[in-house]
Amino acid sequence: MRLIYVNEIGSDYKGQKQYEFIFSEQVEFDINEWLHIPASTYPDSLSPDLEYIDLVVILKNSDIVLDLVQNSDYFGVIDAVDGVISLAWEKFDIENEDERLTFSFGEKYEKVLEKVEQRGHKLINEDLNFKIGS
Repeated sequence: MRLIYVNEIGSDYKGQKQYEFIFSEQVEFDINEWLHIPASTYPDSLSPDLEYIDLVVILKNSDIVLDLVQNSDYFGVIDAVDGVISLAWEKFDIENEDERLTFSFGEKYEKVLEKVEQRGHKLINEDLNFKIGS
C-alpha cells in the first residue's frame, strides 16, 4: 500500500489540524487536475477518485502542522508524483529538535505509520463505506 495523497480535513475545536492520508495499491493514475501548476488554482478537484483509494487513515489530536502540495502557489501535485517535492511536510524550524516530517508520494504505509508514531501519535483507520469495483 502506497501513499498517494494527503488531505487537510480542517481544525478541531482546540485548533489542532486534522489530515487524511490516502493510500492505494496502484501508483499510476490518470488525474488531469494533478498536471495543473500551481496546484492551489484547483483546490477542490485534486483528491484522487474513489476508484484509486484503498485505505484512508486520519491523523488528529496532534500538534503536527503540515504544508500540503495541493495548496502550493508554485508546485503542482504532479511535482510530488515525480518526486520533486513531498505531498506534505513540516515547515523548517531551527528551534525544533525533532526530525522534520515529510511524506512523499508512493511512500509505503508502514513508513508513514512509523514516522507518525515516532512523534507519539496514531493514525486512525477510516472505513471505506464505498469502493468502486468491490
